[in-house]
Amino acid sequence: MNDLATERTPLVIAAEINMITHQTKKILLASAVEIGRRLKEAKSLVKHGEWGKWLEESVSYSQQTAGRLMKLYEEYGSSFPDGSDSSNSSPGVC
Repeated sequence: MNDLATERTPLVIAAEINMITHQTKKILLASAVEIGRRLKEAKSLVKHGEWGKWLEESVSYSQQTAGRLMKLYEEYGSSFPDGSDSSNSSPGVC
């Protein structure tokens, strides 16, 4: 039987690793953007002065971390309109 499978070379393996790395970065960005969206939503519902306490007790985030995630949503949220499409992410991001 003639096997036409791609030979496993260091170059092929490197290409696979680079592809997986790129996909992982896109997934991480999409997830961070979606968390930021939900944090903004929660912040609009939490009583004034209770945000830090809510973050600590509910999601174990600092206000700084939450702020960074919300900023990601503000900057890149339009690239992920429904939280699932990471194919339109900004080229320089990944």
